[in-house]
Amino acid sequence: MSLSLVLLSVSVLLAADMFGLRADPRDEIGRSRATIAEALAVQLSILASKDEPTALNLALSSFVTRNPDVIAASLVRENGAVLARHGDVGALEEIGSESTVTHLSVPILAEELPWGEARVVFTPVDHAIGELWWLAFVMIGSFASFALFLVRVLVQLDPGRAVPKRVNSAFDLFSAGVVILDDRLRVIMANRAATEISGRPAKELIGQTMDSWSWRRESGWQAPWATTLHSGLAVSDQVLKLDGDEERSQVFSVSCASVGGSGQEPRGVLVTLDDLTPIEQRNHELSKTLTELRLSQETLADKNRELERLAKTDPMTGLSNRRALVERLGNELERARRKDVPLACVMTDIDHFKAVNDTYGHAVGDEVIRAVAGVLKRISRRYDTAGRYGGEEFVLLLPGLEASEAAEVAERARVAVLALRGTEQVSLTTLSSSFGVAALTEDMSDGMELIEAADLALYAAKEGGRNRVAIYDPDAPKKTSQATAPARAAAAASAAPDPTSTVTSSEVDQMRSRIVQLEEELCRGKRDLEALREYDMLTGMPMRTLFLQRVETELARATRSNTLVGVMSFELRGLGRIISTLGHSASESLVLAFVERLQRGLRSSDLVSEIAGDRSLSRITSNEYGVLLCDLADSSGAMIVVTRLKRLLSQPFGIGEERVYVGANIGIALSCPPAEGSSSSGSAADAAALFAQASEARIEAATKPDKVSHGFASAVLDDEAHDYIRLEADLRDALGADELETWFQPKFDLLERRVTGMEALLRWRHDTRGFVPPDVFVAVAEANGLIGQLSTLVLERTLRQIRVWNAMGFDDLRVSINVSPMQLRAESLVSDTLEALDRAGVSGRQLEIELTETSVLDRPEQARAALEELRAAEVGVSMDDFGTGYTSLALLADLPLDTVKIDRSFVTAMTQSERSRAVVESIISMGHALRLRVVGEGVETNEELEILARLGCDEVQGYLISRPQPAADITEFLVRQRPPERLSRAS
Repeated sequence: MSLSLVLLSVSVLLAADMFGLRADPRDEIGRSRATIAEALAVQLSILASKDEPTALNLALSSFVTRNPDVIAASLVRENGAVLARHGDVGALEEIGSESTVTHLSVPILAEELPWGEARVVFTPVDHAIGELWWLAFVMIGSFASFALFLVRVLVQLDPGRAVPKRVNSAFDLFSAGVVILDDRLRVIMANRAATEISGRPAKELIGQTMDSWSWRRESGWQAPWATTLHSGLAVSDQVLKLDGDEERSQVFSVSCASVGGSGQEPRGVLVTLDDLTPIEQRNHELSKTLTELRLSQETLADKNRELERLAKTDPMTGLSNRRALVERLGNELERARRKDVPLACVMTDIDHFKAVNDTYGHAVGDEVIRAVAGVLKRISRRYDTAGRYGGEEFVLLLPGLEASEAAEVAERARVAVLALRGTEQVSLTTLSSSFGVAALTEDMSDGMELIEAADLALYAAKEGGRNRVAIYDPDAPKKTSQATAPARAAAAASAAPDPTSTVTSSEVDQMRSRIVQLEEELCRGKRDLEALREYDMLTGMPMRTLFLQRVETELARATRSNTLVGVMSFELRGLGRIISTLGHSASESLVLAFVERLQRGLRSSDLVSEIAGDRSLSRITSNEYGVLLCDLADSSGAMIVVTRLKRLLSQPFGIGEERVYVGANIGIALSCPPAEGSSSSGSAADAAALFAQASEARIEAATKPDKVSHGFASAVLDDEAHDYIRLEADLRDALGADELETWFQPKFDLLERRVTGMEALLRWRHDTRGFVPPDVFVAVAEANGLIGQLSTLVLERTLRQIRVWNAMGFDDLRVSINVSPMQLRAESLVSDTLEALDRAGVSGRQLEIELTETSVLDRPEQARAALEELRAAEVGVSMDDFGTGYTSLALLADLPLDTVKIDRSFVTAMTQSERSRAVVESIISMGHALRLRVVGEGVETNEELEILARLGCDEVQGYLISRPQPAADITEFLVRQRPPERLSRAS
């Protein structure tokens, strides 16, 4: 600084000299020489007046000799005659008509008359060296003076000396590194811990930037101190890594806060650095231990789930046991009360069952129980519940049916039980069941009263002669403790005889059961005839010919529609061992159960194609089965089906009294995408070749140790499928264990420079995968019917957190949740959202839903109607990722929106391209023209923040402001950012 001041001073002096503001030393020399010459002229004029030539010559000679500056001199008369010359006479020839500083001509007068002139030649005037010496003196003197001045007077420029030693010593007592930066992010003060962290002495740190330290700059790295300076937001506990010597690195928790003047603009930044390296090392060791513990817990959880399943299933019949039945009854009762729908209960038991056991033995009795249970399974709907209540008693729960409708179901079951007599299942010639039916009434307080009513009706059926259906009459007298007063049926027993008919009720039952048997035999005969040609005789499934024909047809259609076809081949693992252990009859029952379960599990919504009728499964050989998948866009559709099949096959099969766990090998092959411009259609050879690939993949899967293994014809697809299946299973477990977390990311108002909103985001911290990307597990949830659970979870947690923030004084926040296209298409979106708001006691103005452009394209009218209902309840509506879809401006203007969010791809590109910046500017202008707030997503640099602020963007969201964090951490963030006067403590 002293040198700079010296150079500035010299520049001023040179400028003054240039403009003539300083006297020229040559002028002084010229004037002194003129004076000397004048004195010589006076002396020579006196001598000339006395006419003394000798004296004139002597005087001129003495003048030259005694003046070292005089080179030569001459005396010349008026007529030009030279009287005398002394010195270097050659220099006299250069004297011109005009005098200069080196050549002078002085006139000589004799008695006031011109006599002649004296000509004098002086030495040249050379003052450069003198000027240099003078300039050097000025510079050296100024430098010394300025340095002394700065050291003594401007000591504030050295913070280390400006701060008293006691304060500086206290500053150094902090174990954490503390650095103070100015408004240009230069270090103006650092304590001893900070110098040790940086590895530089304090004098070297002053004036430097912290960016010059050896920070590990990972992708998207942004200096937190720069963020604090530009946005004014405090940054807390941001983890940064600093690389040191010998490939060692340190981990620091960095916090930044604005410091300085009273105005809005910060004057500097205070940075603290807490060393987390020892903690990180301990956390790493703890993480390993926790991983091992979680693996043990998973194993234990699997065992517990298996025990829970066994605890709810009757081992003999496979129906729900009494515990599960009572639990399901409670759920159905609550649902019936809430939705005001009917609920019926049927109780049945086997007539004279004790006599069957006493006469034929318990083995036959068990066969009868299983056969009757099978009847109840067959007549039950998908959402009915059939359970074994105890011994030979069964209960059937029928949601949505009145008593009369339930009686019709019971009647079909009664006749079906009669039809069991003399069959392969039951060898008895006499077999019947009695049924009691009851419907839920308003005076019933719990489910047990409903079962008790059905039991009273069953008692009435038995007292009325057995083998009949009776409906509970609430007005009939209850049976006494001796059970001698039968309850009256509200309707006549279904087996009651017609008084005008000569046919007995027994004969009617025999005829009706015989009709059932004949109908079954007729259908069985038709199926047998069909099976002889193209269907498997045991399972009734289409055979290889039909299957390949269907594959051929789908291949041809896939070529036209530019889609893929998938073929699956699977087999039961270890079927030979099962046959040798259980026998052929039991093995056939196992195959039938296997086929039936898979047929129920394969759904057309999963792109599974029906081969013939309603059959999606084909039996290729005695132990090879085929499934056809169509309209596949990529391999993910096939992975969904594989996941479901593996889940279905992992459950045990009930064969007689045995519970059998079987394995399976699954092979999958996908057709190649059609070549561009290709018009070829599928052929029989293509179909056979594709299935052959699936068979080879199945054979390869058989070498794997998994109980239910699978393999793709492509190694890459095989790895992807394994990963997908594991992920889907883990997601179900995570939902059941409530392991998914709800995080929040702030939205920052650029005008008010404060946080005004949040976005709720799901995060899944997997034990081994770490954080699973949301777009990955959300896609899995949508494909496997789990998206509804995810949505409900996010909504309820978000509303709960809003209530917490309201209690703390943050009642001006609007929190947004994301809505998938499947949710938007669901009719219950509006009602579920409004009911959740009402239950939580949260105003609709504090909730906002975010939807993507593509979610409204399929059904824009339905979407608009749903959004208008939500906006009527003050719920905000935002369009996410605007610019990446296909929404027209007309549709955008027509939708009831409040906010539009610019996709982060545009925000990132606008710093590199003027055209991208123009696109962002046009989106902001368009949004404002439509009276929408505009939010810029993915803001990660200060440059992006400032550009969006200049373009008029309303809010920004991104890692620069804050990364998504758990609710507790975001709450701490809000407390740090909000001025104290705006906070209130929750009671």
